[in-house]
Amino acid sequence: MSNPLVSIIVPNYNHAPFLKKRIDSVLNQTYRNTEIILLDDCSTDHSLDILKKIDDERVRLYPNRVNSGSPFTQWNKGVSLASGKYLWIAESDDFCALDFLEKLVPILESNDKITLAFCQSYLIDENDNIKNSFAENYRFLYQTNRWENDFIDSGKSECIDYLLKNNTIPNASAVLFRKEAYEKSGGAPGNFKLNGDWMLYAKVISQGKFAFLAEHLNYFRVHSNTQRHKARRASHAFPEMLEIQSFITKTFAVDPEKVRDAKRQVSEWWVGGLPHQGWLRKGFLRENIKLYREFAPMYAALWLRIIWHFTYAIGWYFLYITGLLTVAKKIRSALFPGKYFEH
Repeated sequence: MSNPLVSIIVPNYNHAPFLKKRIDSVLNQTYRNTEIILLDDCSTDHSLDILKKIDDERVRLYPNRVNSGSPFTQWNKGVSLASGKYLWIAESDDFCALDFLEKLVPILESNDKITLAFCQSYLIDENDNIKNSFAENYRFLYQTNRWENDFIDSGKSECIDYLLKNNTIPNASAVLFRKEAYEKSGGAPGNFKLNGDWMLYAKVISQGKFAFLAEHLNYFRVHSNTQRHKARRASHAFPEMLEIQSFITKTFAVDPEKVRDAKRQVSEWWVGGLPHQGWLRKGFLRENIKLYREFAPMYAALWLRIIWHFTYAIGWYFLYITGLLTVAKKIRSALFPGKYFEH
């Protein structure tokens, strides 16, 4: 087997507590033909001090003098500095098995139509405790065992059947990209704040095929400082989702009913997230009025759904402050089996 160079890009911002575990899992990969590009986006903790102490001839450090404002801008910066045939964006708060590259590189080498390959992930907390396997999320969300085994599929079918509605690749740290396909896609959208990874995956796999490895090689950290945790309070997540749907529908012939169903799902997420947004932040009213006008034609009375969700949120907050939320969730799961994810 050939031994192509892999460029490992580690974009960091304020992840000092997790950096040692991340860097150790990168430096000690059993696949050795790598270059390691460390990025720091003006961290305000002691991240940069940690990064400066790393002593390995494969490592290059590029700290920013001004914060970029977007993790996806950092991804693209790393790619512009990369020389490898393949790219691995190893997020600084995650870590991985030491044979991650050894398992994924041969998949891309076996078929030049495969634009990216990704593996199964465990979700972990701040203390490295496993919360659950993402395999459970796949089964719950899609009611299928598709992700129980390795497979290769066309990017077109994945975009139409899955990415139109959901991001089926949960974490960039689990992905190995073909650099040529990444660059041809135009890179991650730097104007996106939350869903730039989702758009990038759609653009990359639309060029050919992709591969999934069912083995758990990635540990995806979920904590209070992750983008996913902040998403519920951000209205800009929803225009980004609509833009992703627009890209897919313009690239492929998609059944109009599927498009409407996907857009309706985004509207449901928006309505459900409204009570949790920062109401006093600048632009709250302007952004959400625009979204209301976008989604209103799809409902007879969208305003009634909004009132219902605010009432529902107030009820759950009351259960939280009275200590009854855990009991209520158990009752809900018993009454509606399979509808609510228990983790």
